[in-house]
Amino acid sequence: MNRFIALFSLLCMFALTAHALAQQSDISASQPIEEKSSTWRHFENLISTIDAVREELDQARKALVDAQTESERKQAQAELERLTQELSSLQLAWEMWAAGGVDMALFKPAAEEEKFDWRSELESVFEPILVELRRLTERPRKIERLRSEQLHFQQRLVAAEAALKSVAEYRAQAPSPQLVSAFSELEKRWTKRRDDLQDRLDLINFELRELLSPSADAEQKSIDVLKELFTGRLLNLLLAILAAVFVYVVIWQANRIYSRWLLRRGRRPSLASRALHLVLVMIGSLVALLAGMAVLYARGDWILLGLLIIILVGMALALQRYLPGYLSEAKLLLNIGAVREGERVIYNGLPWQVQTLRVYSTLVNPWLTGATLRLPLSSLTALVSRPFDEREPWFPTRQDDYVVLSDETFGRVILQTPETVQLRVAGAIKNFTAPGFLDQNPRNLSLDGFMVVLRFGIDYRHQPDVTESIRERLESYIFERLQRHPLGKHVQSVALEFAQAGASSLDFIGIVSCDSAAAGAYLQLNRLLQKIAVEACNENGWVIPFSQLSVHLAREEG
Repeated sequence: MNRFIALFSLLCMFALTAHALAQQSDISASQPIEEKSSTWRHFENLISTIDAVREELDQARKALVDAQTESERKQAQAELERLTQELSSLQLAWEMWAAGGVDMALFKPAAEEEKFDWRSELESVFEPILVELRRLTERPRKIERLRSEQLHFQQRLVAAEAALKSVAEYRAQAPSPQLVSAFSELEKRWTKRRDDLQDRLDLINFELRELLSPSADAEQKSIDVLKELFTGRLLNLLLAILAAVFVYVVIWQANRIYSRWLLRRGRRPSLASRALHLVLVMIGSLVALLAGMAVLYARGDWILLGLLIIILVGMALALQRYLPGYLSEAKLLLNIGAVREGERVIYNGLPWQVQTLRVYSTLVNPWLTGATLRLPLSSLTALVSRPFDEREPWFPTRQDDYVVLSDETFGRVILQTPETVQLRVAGAIKNFTAPGFLDQNPRNLSLDGFMVVLRFGIDYRHQPDVTESIRERLESYIFERLQRHPLGKHVQSVALEFAQAGASSLDFIGIVSCDSAAAGAYLQLNRLLQKIAVEACNENGWVIPFSQLSVHLAREEG
């Protein structure tokens, strides 16, 4: 689309340039009778300017012959070349105006036939484009050049008039006839120089007026040019695009019909069908391109055809650089690459199932909300997939599961997407990024049950009975009290063991196994176990110690 807009802009600029050229021709042909005298005056000024340049050219040739040193010869040669070029351009302008604005390039002698040269042939293919682009900017470039020359000659004219005024003042005040004669001669030269500058400035002003003055006939011709543009080149471009799109759609639809036929038969795409799909895509693109080029060739639009060839050459040069990447993507399309359909792949730290491999492939995660990704093949070239087992989880949790994170955060999963996981923690919503949630190593309490751990200690005075009778009584007491609680139906087992002899207590560790239905009461169970342990100590007279620091001071004897 961007290329189409750029091409449309170039064609419009071409039409405006044609409008300016038509305008110049029409103004010259439709000058009123009262302006004829001004035209003759400009012609006379041009002829006098040409004669003056010829005289300067003769003087430059003489200066080149009389040059004594190498620097004088180089300076005279440069001046000679400048004057020769200026004389050639003035003569060309004189002849073109006298002939009514005829393009003098049409009358240049034809070049002699040369041997075949592929470089020159290639240049001849692109020459219409370059000529067209040059014509598009010819009028603004000419106006800019004339304005630059106008400023240049205006500055020189001001300087010449100041010099002429100074010479005239010195001549009027000269004390001797010899000085009067010398200043008079100098005044003549400066007068001629000023008149030449004035003539050249008048010529430049005349050209600028011709380029900038409006003309009704020229505007009409510009409208005609625009009409021809929209019914010509733009029509050719539209026909070429329609032909290319039509051919590509026909081949693409044939490919889709074949793919649907395979799906209706319940068959997975084989290597042969994938290869056929890839070949059809390539053939469709190539045939569509050839169809567009054929339309432009049949319509004789060499400008658009040349632009299309330039684009193709640029694409061919770029293909050399990106060819290895294209080959990797072709392997993926054929399902013989590192990533294959139906397998499991890790992308952005999450597991995905490769559902389809196309130009835009589809990855899905069945345990996440909105977890369908459409990725270009270039995003899959660095990945590796593998077959997976049906029992493998696609995420540690599902929606409404209860989890405990590594920082002991407890909450319920209310939303999990490929980007965000939301937990309801203590009545509030806490957000995690999906990779950050996985870094917390969540324990899923709702998956297959969980355990609540009780750590409890009694005083050292009960040391003789701590490993046997006290342990058994405490274990039995905890189990009985849990069974009488509403959560007791979810308790599967209670195990209590002596853990260690601590600094100030004899410690037990209890493990209570619960089913997943009690996951929401995880914190409540922790508090309940602590309460039951304290009640057991109260009923049995077991002392619960507190942390102590004993300081023993040795008494010094003697």
